[in-house]
Amino acid sequence: MNNIRTIFHKELSIYKNTPIGYIFSSFFLLLLSFLFFYGLGGNSFWDLKISSMEQYFMWVPLLFIIFIPAITMRLWSEEEKSGTIEVLLTLPVKDYEIVIGKFLSAWLFLILTLCGTLLTPFTIFLLGSLDPGLIFSGYLGTFLLGGAYISMGMVISSLSRDQISSFMMTLLLCLITFLLGYQPLLQFFGNRAGGYIAFFSLSQHFESFRMGVFDPRDFLFYFSFIALMMVSNVLILRGKK
Repeated sequence: MNNIRTIFHKELSIYKNTPIGYIFSSFFLLLLSFLFFYGLGGNSFWDLKISSMEQYFMWVPLLFIIFIPAITMRLWSEEEKSGTIEVLLTLPVKDYEIVIGKFLSAWLFLILTLCGTLLTPFTIFLLGSLDPGLIFSGYLGTFLLGGAYISMGMVISSLSRDQISSFMMTLLLCLITFLLGYQPLLQFFGNRAGGYIAFFSLSQHFESFRMGVFDPRDFLFYFSFIALMMVSNVLILRGKK
């Protein structure tokens, strides 16, 4: 447990002491607020005239496609580039402790960034009534979706030797998992095949949370996906040894 805590604090300090984390966090928060309040094609908060955050959470999976690769690209690829991964793997630390520590640091950084959005529901609350259950469900789903994307980004980073390739590959996979739940694309495959394809979409399992519905199957999917990615990451580390 102490090893996980040490790795966690080390990685979190890197996010806090480097400007790129703040740059992407600010970009994410500003773009999310802009899309919600001003929107595209008449779907802004002011156009809909409804005190709801459904549209707000609708933009999250799309923006995660850009934001998540930015915070995971350096987790392993920078270790590879600088040569510190060799030192890290020879320390008396278990592989899974390193993976968990890195994952939790990136996840907490994401959660802290999302805490910067809490001003939005407060503003909406002042303008009209707001369903607290839907807000809680939306944020919970956002945290789980972000954790799933981060775990996948870590696997890609562990297979990359530089941050640029890690960023691009993670972005591509995030986009693919988003498109697997994109309704116009699913309609092309038909109802039955489309249903099977949508099951593997990370964003599709987020929809129930966005609508304020707690489906145990979505919880199970996200936790299973994160566990699978972290086990894969541990196996990759052992292969490097």
